Amino acid sequence: MLPLESLATLIHIVAVALWVGAMVFFLVVLGPSVNALEPRIAIRTLNRGRIGFETISWIAIGLLLISGVFNLLQRVSVSTMATGEFYTVILTIKLFVFGAMLAHHFLQTFRYAPAIAKLTSELPESSNHWPEALLGQWRRWFLLLKFNAALGPIAILLGLNLLKA
Repeated sequence: MLPLESLATLIHIVAVALWVGAMVFFLVVLGPSVNALEPRIAIRTLNRGRIGFETISWIAIGLLLISGVFNLLQRVSVSTMATGEFYTVILTIKLFVFGAMLAHHFLQTFRYAPAIAKLTSELPESSNHWPEALLGQWRRWFLLLKFNAALGPIAILLGLNLLKA
């Protein structure tokens, strides 16, 4: 493997770890920890965490797209024999899984996040409960995050199989 290919593969692996790691952190650490806080603090903390998560996620997605396309072009340009039927099938499945993850993330960012941000900003400082509308938006947002967290390891395993193909 050439140094540039190694660097692109390393960037791809780091980006995967960043995105999936951020999902796991949000689900395992941040999400459950806000339950111990007062609702007015928990709501704002969760929203700030969401903003940070989205920033990290979009950086990781950009790196995944750039490094993934580079790796694919390197693989195809080396030899047409390098992309056999097994490789093509695995790559197709991986791209489908990545596309599903991307679609979920788009919904989180562009459908539910604006509503969450608006409802959070409208919340009075003295509020001591979770408004039902905000809770419903968070539930849908978290459901998509759980789907992506489940699909992430599948995409990783498919990527590992591409290295062997």
